[in-house]
Amino acid sequence: MRRAAWARVRSHMGPRGVTLAPVGALWVWYGVGLITTDRAGVSAATAPVTAVMCLAAWGAAWIGCGLLALCAAVLRPGRDTWGFGAATAPPLVWGLTFVAAAVTGQYVQAWASVPIYAVPVILLVIVAALTGGRRRRCTCERGAHGG
Repeated sequence: MRRAAWARVRSHMGPRGVTLAPVGALWVWYGVGLITTDRAGVSAATAPVTAVMCLAAWGAAWIGCGLLALCAAVLRPGRDTWGFGAATAPPLVWGLTFVAAAVTGQYVQAWASVPIYAVPVILLVIVAALTGGRRRRCTCERGAHGG
């Protein structure tokens, strides 16, 4: 039963949607964490961007981008490139900010966290490139049963 449900979800969302959904959920989770917990290391490493917006506002940005990625994952049919853009924006900004903090000496230890933000961006770009932005079509749009 679970296997059939998972197959229907995969068929509906396709590889791009199946990639965007957990990433979007993770960004929502991370954004909530930025808003609700005191994170001294993150605060120190993100000083270049927290001068523009407070950490809570950046948490809201992570949540917003995560929700956009989730929406792109489940909507059909259509192009979802904007969902990949939303999913890559927060870790890209955060990663560059951590690099800047480490290079300028604002928070030297920030270099150790750069891969945590770089790897999701790289993986999302790889998935987007390999799947080519093709239009997703689920079985219910092709006349199969169950939709």
